[in-house]
Amino acid sequence: MNLKIKPSVAATIFVTALLGFATQVCGQDSTPSPTPAAREAVATNPKGAEENAPKVAAASPAPAPEPDFWHQEEMTGDWGGDRARLKEKGVELEFKLTQFYQGVASGGIRHDSEYNGKFQTVAKFDLGKLAGWKFWYVDVRTETRFGGPLLGGTGTINPVNTAEMIPAAAGNIFAVTAVNFTRLIPLDLKKGNLLAISFGRYNLVDLADEDFFSGGGTERFLNIAPIGPLTVLRQVPLITNAATFAYVRHGEPFITFALMDTNDHSTTTGIPDLFTDGVTFSPGINFSKKYFGKSAKHSFGGAITTKAYTPFDALKQVIIPGPPINPIQPKRGSWSVNYIFRQYIVERGTKGPARSPLFSMLAWAATGYSRVGQGTNSASPTRTRTLAKFSRTTST
Repeated sequence: MNLKIKPSVAATIFVTALLGFATQVCGQDSTPSPTPAAREAVATNPKGAEENAPKVAAASPAPAPEPDFWHQEEMTGDWGGDRARLKEKGVELEFKLTQFYQGVASGGIRHDSEYNGKFQTVAKFDLGKLAGWKFWYVDVRTETRFGGPLLGGTGTINPVNTAEMIPAAAGNIFAVTAVNFTRLIPLDLKKGNLLAISFGRYNLVDLADEDFFSGGGTERFLNIAPIGPLTVLRQVPLITNAATFAYVRHGEPFITFALMDTNDHSTTTGIPDLFTDGVTFSPGINFSKKYFGKSAKHSFGGAITTKAYTPFDALKQVIIPGPPINPIQPKRGSWSVNYIFRQYIVERGTKGPARSPLFSMLAWAATGYSRVGQGTNSASPTRTRTLAKFSRTTST
């Protein structure tokens, strides 16, 4: 059997372990599905199905024509069939260019505006198809940040553009933000049960995968506050080296655990000083439920680090204007816990695009953080790709 991961095994395991986010992991049979003609032949002549199989295969319909520019999934299309052929051989390539022009129109500290952008590449390799290493996967990502600095003067405590602070908040910067390897250990693929072990370099923000929050700043919310509990920022760096473990039950991560370097390595490899300042541990557990006939999920997670405590004013994910009034002396070790709840209030199909949730996030450490929001990716039955969401965040 072959496994298909959405969007990648590494993303699911790593982000679930840290923030409690969970994504489906589906099992897929490697044997191709029979064509309609083959099913009809078996139904009408079961005994002669085997004899008729070669003839049916030869009579398979021709492939559908490639969609036009306005209907294709990727802007550059299928490259004359080369993209599909690469995917069949175990190579998936993605390229994304995002540009921003932002300004403070009213309020804030000052009325500035900035133009900047990001070019991202993603390469996914199925080593089972490429080299016969069954259940091995590799994920490689690069990011090129260009243009002006991250927009300031907004008066917010969090950057208003998450994408433009990774790998750096200013200048023209290129970085390899992810190189990780994943090994799946099947337990019962028909039930969606397996173990997953992953190790390498990760971009936490970019890999967060939720239907209605998280994301890397180019999808869903721009501000980092709705992406995950802010209390984990002291323990969890943006880009670092890590190893993760997950027990996937019924296609979704159930129990997860991550071990990672405590330092951010956005523009360095981090290999020479791996675990020099300590280690961060992050366990998590997820429970899928049904309330009022709609899907719901509870996620509990935490992060514990042995590194000297990092004040918020030393984090690039938080904007603290001016020097601290009462400087904090770093002390070794810090921790945080978080709880995330999602309840769908509109759901047309269990896996389709038409779903509308109510979601909430609670986190607590030395400070408290909470957020509640509502979103939909299809409020109207005739518009299956509409995105709409709002959230309210409070910190104490």
